[in-house]
Order: sequence, then C-alpha cells, then structure tokens
Amino acid sequence: MGHATETLERAEHAAHAGHGGHEPAGRLTMWVGITMATLGVLLAFAAAKVGGERTELVKALVDQQHAHAKYQAQDIKHRAAVLSLRQLHATAAGEKVDAKDMLALATSVERYYAESQAANEWVDSYDPVIRAHTDGQEEYERAQLAAEFGIVVASIALLLRRRAPWFVALALGMVAVGILGGTWRHVGHIVHQAEAKIEETGKAYRELRDSGKTTEADDALVAEVRAAYGAPKPKATP
Repeated sequence: MGHATETLERAEHAAHAGHGGHEPAGRLTMWVGITMATLGVLLAFAAAKVGGERTELVKALVDQQHAHAKYQAQDIKHRAAVLSLRQLHATAAGEKVDAKDMLALATSVERYYAESQAANEWVDSYDPVIRAHTDGQEEYERAQLAAEFGIVVASIALLLRRRAPWFVALALGMVAVGILGGTWRHVGHIVHQAEAKIEETGKAYRELRDSGKTTEADDALVAEVRAAYGAPKPKATP
C-alpha cells in the first residue's frame, strides 16, 4: 500500500503540473485526468486484493497445520497409552493370552489406519486453496503493476498533451481490469469448490473418529486393571 500511495502522489503532482502550463486545459487534459483517477482506484483496489490474498493464504496454511496436528498429537498420546495397557493386560497372565484384548488391539490398528487416511485427505484438501491464494496474490500484483505503469504513462500524456501515451495508459488500465476480473473469478471458483471439499473431508474424519471411540471399553479395561492390582480410582478433578 505504501508503494501505491507514492504512485498516486506522483500522479497528483503531474496533474497539477499539467494544469499549470501556458496552454489552456482542453478535453484531452480532462480525459487524461479522469483516466489517472480511474487508474488510481484500480491501483488501490489491486493493492487491497494483494493484502487480502496474503491474509487468506496465511489463514489457509494455519488451518491446514491445525488439521494436521490438532487430532494427531492428542490421539497418538491417548491411543499409545491404551495400546500399551492392552498389551500388558493381554500378557499379564503368563502364557495365557486374553483373546478379547488381542481382538481389540487388532480392531484398533485397523481403526487408526482408517483415521490416518481420512486425516490425510483432510490435510490434502487445503492444497487447492493454498495454491489459489498464492496464484491470486501474484496476479493481483501484476494488476497493481499495470495500474502503476498506466498512471506514469498518463502523467506523461498530461505533461506532453499527447494522445498516444494516453491510449497506452488506457490499454494498461484495461489490462489491469482484465487481470483483476479474471483473477477474482478464478480464485473464487477454486476456493468455493475447495472449501466444500475441506468441509466434507473434515466432517468425514470427525465422524470416523467419533464412531470408532472405545471410551466405554477403555474405561472398563482401566477399572479391571485397577481392581486386579488393588488400585483405587482417583478422585475426579474439579
């Protein structure tokens, strides 16, 4: 935004210089001034969109890392403790193995694999959003650059009172408008589809996670181990 402000200030100085000449201001001067004002608006809009894309890009990256780490860390710690407990309980009776615990362990292995695949799909669903915002940022910067060049060329047209540089400035303005419109449509389409995929994969993971919960069985196992070794149940923390 600072660079855009400097460009607008230079354009304003050029406009004052054009009006301060010895030749009377004509229609060309008026239209060049309107062109410069329009290019200034395009420049400010492009700069705002660049900042917006950067913000959305950072947000998508944070959300992706959140999806990757939120469940993984806690689930690994919890499930590793449960699996270790089941292994100890299954082998505690010497050579006799508890078939129920062994089957539960096998079921848990299958469940964790399915959950890891679902989580991986959830993480991957953020990739199109990240690419879209990255590309969008670059395209909006190109539109900003076109508008800046347009203001400079329009300033030359105003100082020289020539139509040729004015036409070049108009062409650069049209290029900026084309880039802005095309990028807005392209990024919006991809992000809309990707957000639906993110919601779908996230929901699938959460449903799989909830449906595979074995809280009751885990609590029963803990209670059995405590009873077998004479350990009282700890008091619930407030």
